[in-house]
Amino acid sequence: MKTEQQGKVILPILFLGYIAIYIDKLVIGVIAVPLAEQLHLSIDEKSYIFSAFFIGYSIMQIPFGYLNDKLGSKFVLIISLSIITVASIVFGSASTLIALVAARFFAGIGHAGYPTSSARTVTDTYPMEKRTWAQSILISTSGIASIIGPLLIPIIIAQFGWRGAVFCIAFIFVLALILVIWKLPNTHKEKQKTAQKSDTPATPFLKVLTNPVVILLFIAMCSINIALYTVANWMPTYFVDERGVSLVTSSIIVAIAGLGSLLGSFGTAFIVGRYFQHREKRVIFVLAVISAVAAILVYRTENIAGATFWLFLSYLCSVMIFSTMFTLPLKRLHESIVGTGVGIINTGATLGGVFAPMLVANLVGKFGTYESVFTAIAVVSIITAVFVGLMPNMKKDRLGA
Repeated sequence: MKTEQQGKVILPILFLGYIAIYIDKLVIGVIAVPLAEQLHLSIDEKSYIFSAFFIGYSIMQIPFGYLNDKLGSKFVLIISLSIITVASIVFGSASTLIALVAARFFAGIGHAGYPTSSARTVTDTYPMEKRTWAQSILISTSGIASIIGPLLIPIIIAQFGWRGAVFCIAFIFVLALILVIWKLPNTHKEKQKTAQKSDTPATPFLKVLTNPVVILLFIAMCSINIALYTVANWMPTYFVDERGVSLVTSSIIVAIAGLGSLLGSFGTAFIVGRYFQHREKRVIFVLAVISAVAAILVYRTENIAGATFWLFLSYLCSVMIFSTMFTLPLKRLHESIVGTGVGIINTGATLGGVFAPMLVANLVGKFGTYESVFTAIAVVSIITAVFVGLMPNMKKDRLGA
């Protein structure tokens, strides 16, 4: 009963923090436009700001995961949100490139702690059969933020400037931080007492790193994120440059595809979470095949409306794959190493975002069209399903169980 009561409090708090996290990720590109105009930044200088975030994000995934297992998710959530809040305030006050780059670097560090600590909190709070539902609800914030952010932030920028928009996002982080400190229970202490009674030795980091579930999900997450980041970041360019549609029309097409993110995460929560418990590998395989075929049909379909539908379907299935995979560590790894394991796996997901633009640039540069890009999306979708399919069965792979 106590866990059920905690769950009713915990999920809304984590949900609010995730909304702020994804808005901050998704709208930095929008904010960068007036920022660059005001501070006279070149394209290269803007890229430094973007890259600094992902560098900070990448290097701290594993350390924060380890701290979750050692010090507890509430502690890491407080540290994470505190760093992001300070970094946002500094970014909104900055007037030099060095300050902007440094602020986004530390924002990336703060962001790195949130997914791992949230996953750890879900594991500590919810029973096995509810973890897919809870984690998918949290991931659905990506779709919500992709709708709310682009609609609201330009309005705020028009009224208060880009600095005002940054401070508004910082305010959401402050509110989430207060709620975490005030309302989020410290489940780590209870887990520590249980661990002390059982005298179970701590799992060495190398053993977590070489765990087959961690390795396979690391590769699978990298693969599916290549598909997701390619669709999210490059489709506007594709439809404008190769299909000849206007930027407005292209934005509408991508927004419709982005709706797949929201529906995909909710679909994972209510379909996979309720009806396909412990059959996730089969679900991912079917979704990967659909996503791969739909990606190819985006390019093959001459009608723009048809291409939009196939893009939506491909993105929907890819998000469902991502959401389903993100819940697997919560069910397939022993509770004592979930934080570290998720940190390692999330590093793979981050690398997918790093590799995606390089892959697209090389393929388009070599072949001159986006046909190879859509083929690559199909290939990485199938690769994802293959590596998930290689995971050991449920009873054999719960490390330490």
